[in-house]
Amino acid sequence: MAGKEPAQVSKSSPIAFLRAAAPWLFAPELAVCIVGSQALAMACQMAGIDGPNPVDLDLAWALDYEAGRAFLEQHGAFVPTTEGNVERGTLAMKVDGRRLEVTTFRGRNVDASLSERIDADLRERDMTIGAIAIELATERIHDPTNGLQHWRERRVVPVGDPADRVREHAIRWLRYYRKAHELGFALDGSIRALDLDPKLLLAVPPEAVAIELRAMLAKCASPGRCLLELHEARVLETLSPELARQFDGRPAGPQRWHPEVSQALHVVLALEWAVANTQHLDDRDRLAVRTAVLCHDLGKGYTPGGRMPQHLGHEHDGLPHVEQCLDRWPGLADQRTPTLSLHVCALHLQVRHFDELRSGTLAKIYDQYFRPKEYPIELFALAVAADSAGRLGLADTGEAVRARVAADLHGLRAAGGSVDAGDLRQQFPDDLEAFRSALHEARARAISAARRRA
Repeated sequence: MAGKEPAQVSKSSPIAFLRAAAPWLFAPELAVCIVGSQALAMACQMAGIDGPNPVDLDLAWALDYEAGRAFLEQHGAFVPTTEGNVERGTLAMKVDGRRLEVTTFRGRNVDASLSERIDADLRERDMTIGAIAIELATERIHDPTNGLQHWRERRVVPVGDPADRVREHAIRWLRYYRKAHELGFALDGSIRALDLDPKLLLAVPPEAVAIELRAMLAKCASPGRCLLELHEARVLETLSPELARQFDGRPAGPQRWHPEVSQALHVVLALEWAVANTQHLDDRDRLAVRTAVLCHDLGKGYTPGGRMPQHLGHEHDGLPHVEQCLDRWPGLADQRTPTLSLHVCALHLQVRHFDELRSGTLAKIYDQYFRPKEYPIELFALAVAADSAGRLGLADTGEAVRARVAADLHGLRAAGGSVDAGDLRQQFPDDLEAFRSALHEARARAISAARRRA
């Protein structure tokens, strides 16, 4: 539909905010529009249906970058933005303490009518549910690709030919799948039928891929199912051969330990448990745990065929592949996450057999892994628990494993930390090796005594 007549909106709506904070944006000749998820939410509200709950308020208008900057400076609202934004024709402004972005309409015909320019801009977007605009001056809904109807139908549909959209910006190939899984929507068949060379994605900046993967882990109820679909679409192998091997049909292990049989299903179930059991954490910690779960079994992808279904030594074998996997996507997570992921990969089986380990072995584990005072034991325990719970019919075991691993490691830290390393060092001032040996023995004795007391 080309447009709808104005509808009544709530006083707390973005239009009401902008009318009070920046009435100069309502000049008809600017054709300022609310776009993106905020426009979709408003269109859903006007239609009386449930919509998304957006945070951002993005705008588009008819002015080019230079004219737009001059206009914002005139009203004292201009604020600097990134070089990438400038290249896209995006300006930043601050109104009533809130930072907003506004982008020049896409489309080549700057001499077309304002209504035509708005619709042309929307027809160059990636999916129809994101190709809706609300014109400020008239409150008219622009929906030239029927996005509101597709929202009703719970479908992710491309704007026009998806091959053209992906050739324009290859990251859209990932975004279509991620958005469908994030929303729980069906993916249009034209997207599934894409017959393009996945190497298109190699031209995408790795930071952009990291943003999509981060959103997948943060927003999808089942990140593993999304990755599995990307593998089926021949995309994942190009992006990450380490992850692709998790979905290539190999067994997770002997059936008595892995009743789900498939490594792909194990990863799917483990990530689903991690998503469900990290909702209470802040964004940073949630992403750290889910990334560690994603990477915990990468070593299984490199088990020789003759050794399967066993994956003996996959924990140590996986360490270089965890590093390679995470190095591909700078910005995927914070500095702690690679360390946590490596530790979970190395220890996720060993720590579940804590009581069977010798005190000397535990002293080595304490010194190598858990000695730092700020070590995130609770996050480590959650990731290990996800591995246990990610088995068919065993999701309910996750919480008990989490609690036991966390308690064991807190006890290990208390016992190992009770040894006065400074006092021992004074006993061996000139012999570093003797000091290290004595420190190890003292920690092993302290751990053994703590275990006896327990």
